[in-house]
Amino acid sequence: MAVYEHPLHERARLLLRMESVFAQVQRIHEGDLRQALRPYNELLDFCSRPELRLDLILELERLGQSLSIWSQSPEVDERPLQAWQFRINQQLKLLREHREAFGELLRHQEIIQLARGRMGVAGGLADCDLPLLAFWSQQAPERAKILLGGWEKGLELLQHSVDLILALLRDSCAWSLVDAQEGRYGSALDPRRPPSLIRLEIADDMDCYPKISGGIHRFHIQWLQWLDQGAGRAIESTITFRLGLSAL
Repeated sequence: MAVYEHPLHERARLLLRMESVFAQVQRIHEGDLRQALRPYNELLDFCSRPELRLDLILELERLGQSLSIWSQSPEVDERPLQAWQFRINQQLKLLREHREAFGELLRHQEIIQLARGRMGVAGGLADCDLPLLAFWSQQAPERAKILLGGWEKGLELLQHSVDLILALLRDSCAWSLVDAQEGRYGSALDPRRPPSLIRLEIADDMDCYPKISGGIHRFHIQWLQWLDQGAGRAIESTITFRLGLSAL
């Protein structure tokens, strides 16, 4: 199945963006420092947000409060609920005790700072422009791997917090099978308890993709057909897909 996601508030959007960059880090070929410079510079941009740690704490506290409300319902399965509550409380404890700014190690890496000023130039990361990168490209891959391992370890708390929040949002999705008449589907939302995330699932052999917009009041989906040339074309037939709305 092909899966598409859309955030319904800015905090969820920030989490999805960070997850996307962390996924790029995971795909870095072992010891490839050049490949690592762009995603780590982007992560440093996220870490430069002074409210980042507080945003994570507030979001985890919000999720914990929602789970506490759920726990009062006799229909709730207590075991998975308690497991989520335990994980949230543990992560909150780590975040509250963490006083150092996220990305502090990255800020003191000369090669990251040098590459930062070259990112907007085509071919700006060539060895001729960055002698320090030329030095690292001639080192044993094991040495660069150790360096990158330190960078990754310095962001573990941030990554684990992002992963935990998004995992809970996804796990809380209520799913339904819906039809998009003439390729369009929309629905109103309860502004008192709007979902944080929309998820769509469709057969991966369908040659189309969704354009999603929405906020706390309603959302709208338009399915587009991918074309070899030019912009996607709006689909005018009925598209059947699975729709998931997070309950948190």
